[in-house]
Amino acid sequence: MSTKVLLGIDAGTSSVKVVAFTLSGVLVGRVSKKNNLITPRPGLVELDPVHYSNLMKSAIKQLVNENNLDVLGIGFSSACPCITFMDESYQPIGNSITYLDNRAEKELDQYVKKVSENGTDYFERIGNRASISTCFSCTIKWVKTHEVDRWEATKHIGMLNSFLAAELTGSSAVDYTQASYSGIFNLSEPESWDKELVELSGIDPEKLLPILPSYEKVGILRKEIADELYIREGVAVAIGSGDTAAAAFGLGFTDPNRAFESAGTSGVLTFCLDSPNFNPVFMNRCHVIPGKWLAHGATSMNGGSIDWLRHNIFEEYVNPSFIDTISSNLVRGAGGVVFLPYLAGERSPIWNCRAKAIWYGMDINTTKYDLIEAVLEASAFSLNQIKNHALKIFGINLESIIAVGNGTKCRYLSQLKADVFSTDYMTTNISDYAAWGAALMGGCAAQLFDGPSDVYIELQSEENTLYSPHCLTEAVSKNFVTYEELYPSLVEVMNKTYECT
Repeated sequence: MSTKVLLGIDAGTSSVKVVAFTLSGVLVGRVSKKNNLITPRPGLVELDPVHYSNLMKSAIKQLVNENNLDVLGIGFSSACPCITFMDESYQPIGNSITYLDNRAEKELDQYVKKVSENGTDYFERIGNRASISTCFSCTIKWVKTHEVDRWEATKHIGMLNSFLAAELTGSSAVDYTQASYSGIFNLSEPESWDKELVELSGIDPEKLLPILPSYEKVGILRKEIADELYIREGVAVAIGSGDTAAAAFGLGFTDPNRAFESAGTSGVLTFCLDSPNFNPVFMNRCHVIPGKWLAHGATSMNGGSIDWLRHNIFEEYVNPSFIDTISSNLVRGAGGVVFLPYLAGERSPIWNCRAKAIWYGMDINTTKYDLIEAVLEASAFSLNQIKNHALKIFGINLESIIAVGNGTKCRYLSQLKADVFSTDYMTTNISDYAAWGAALMGGCAAQLFDGPSDVYIELQSEENTLYSPHCLTEAVSKNFVTYEELYPSLVEVMNKTYECT
């Protein structure tokens, strides 16, 4: 007898993960397929959407076959932004451009100037600061300017989930949570693309896909795809949302006095807003839940710095869990060494694509364990900066931080974060909040739930490991002071020396 499930497709940059849940949220199975990013030159970071789609379909087929599933609904959680250019049949034209890409700095400057010349403050008009990560229309304009053949062949512009949804259904859209990062959408009053801003951006409006709420049905599974994946024809597919928004939905995150961290390649500290009270330190977006917004303090390579360390510096550490294995060799304070984790520029709180990573404070006594400890401390320091901004800006009484994602598996780092944050830090055994949020959206699209606020939706239980804060050592406290002073001291040099492209 087959098991009735919802599928959540978690489309990250480093892998695609397909997870099956019962309607009550019980995990039935998961399959993950690794993806490699493409870096044609410094500042450009892309992925191959055709290869990615094949990975997704392979994962779905494997999961369905191994578990004898009856799929009732499908939804997406997607890395954001990940711009995908498509032809009339929704086939991709060239690679998708990821959120790590910095090619469109000049286009961003030009667009901000146009908005200002139109008589409005950019942030007040749009609800997000001017950055490439929160204004993907500038990257679209870059393609229009620099890749004319590609632009002329393009009929539809969407996100990664837009393309993957089209692969399954033959229809496509962009969701509210990702449109929030376009620079041509007013997220205070979400409805559709802002016609005036689209005109200022220089983008042909007919190439833009329609905008849908994340939980709405974009289409139903096509027969040929259903046959290929061993799923019945006609299953409803929700357009889905950005990955952190999906995790917030799956977690049932609505309390303004709590925060949650999404610990992956990026480190994102998220706060829920009951009104569009936006601040430019944060990446602001619509929540999956109508009438609420999310403020993300998003770093670019918080967890990615640890992977970079393992792959490029200390290659002897093959196992991703190496930190806990060597923790007895690590000394808090890193021998006075401080790391700036700006391997791909940085988003919150400094917002500078020219920022570069450095180790500072090395001397003849510095060991490799000091260098590793410094990278771990930087992971906590970067998010602590964001937390401190939120306390001042939103005036909240932060009760705890719950953390989700693969980065929470490291016990040593989790305790370090609790100590640096000076608040309870709770990790969970559930690693699939974003996938569960995506699956729930698929359930809403299939009308199995009465929208995202349905009281019958089962939120994932918090099977937490609690890390209570210990008193910070003087060495770590001093390092945090140095960490906060380093970037302001070096920003002028970084801006002069390095280009974003």
